[in-house]
Amino acid sequence: MAVHTDEDRRPRVRLTRDRTRVSALAPVFGRAFVREPMMCWPMGSGDDLAARFARCFASFLEVALPLGLIWEAGQADGVAVWISPEQREAWEWHPWDQQQILAEAEDGGRRYEAFWEWVATHDPIEPSWQLDTIAVEPELHGRGIGRELIEAGLARARADGISAFLSTGTPANVAIYGRFGFRVYHQADAPDGGPHVWFLRWDP
Repeated sequence: MAVHTDEDRRPRVRLTRDRTRVSALAPVFGRAFVREPMMCWPMGSGDDLAARFARCFASFLEVALPLGLIWEAGQADGVAVWISPEQREAWEWHPWDQQQILAEAEDGGRRYEAFWEWVATHDPIEPSWQLDTIAVEPELHGRGIGRELIEAGLARARADGISAFLSTGTPANVAIYGRFGFRVYHQADAPDGGPHVWFLRWDP
């Protein structure tokens, strides 16, 4: 009889540039971020946040997928956005800065733009990989999917011999990322009543 380990059950993680994956991946993000303050506060509350956030992520993915930023686990079991320092320096405008996304915000995107400009002021100055976003289907939590998606990007940072960073508005995430070696380098309340944000960094 074959013995199946946890490694056998983990879905394969791969870099994808396939735009046909937008319809499968966007709802995963949408469902995952309905309680994330860094998404909810700038976009505003309202009905059916999961659907609205999925539309935001669909617009983002249409641009981000061809750039090689998207890692998918299994068949949309989980997904992560890892941005290299070269890519962060290369684009003229960020894939999140789209009119379709701003239009989904309750105030037309004014709070959204101000908030993310503030977040960006805390990015490391030196070249670093960025874990922009990560999501795992709720019913699949605890199966190591998030770990595989995080390690996929950290492997790139480790190979480059440089740091990685992220930000979160969810207190529990600080300890979760801490298990991978991320450490808080700054934390602050966003201006104008925005959420408390933790800025974390990983070093090789």
